[in-house]
Amino acid sequence: MNGYFLPMRYTAADGDTWEGIAAHFRMTPEILRSFNQPAPLAAGQMVDLRGVDVPQLGAGGHVTGQDGQGRLLYRTVPGDTPSGIASRYGVPLHALRMANLDLLTGGEWIPPAGSTVTIPNAPTD
Repeated sequence: MNGYFLPMRYTAADGDTWEGIAAHFRMTPEILRSFNQPAPLAAGQMVDLRGVDVPQLGAGGHVTGQDGQGRLLYRTVPGDTPSGIASRYGVPLHALRMANLDLLTGGEWIPPAGSTVTIPNAPTD
């Protein structure tokens, strides 16, 4: 879990399947497999639920480092959206917006490609 009590990873148990885990966390098995090694699922295996290390629709950029408070610094690419970034890093959208008030320029916030977005309280392991 991250600091917002949102699950980021799941430890597989005996009898778990990609389909069952995906259904439990409301995603498709194909998406879940794309975040993880496509090998057979084994008990004790750590399953990535958010694809933090995998570019996703609306969040294809990458982390460039951390700020002085330990928050991740994320470099945006064309097509990135606040909801995509928030989902990829498992933080609430409102928290992402609050951490980036300097980037807000009106009603709908779309970070320009190449800008640096602060990811609040994301897992770093």
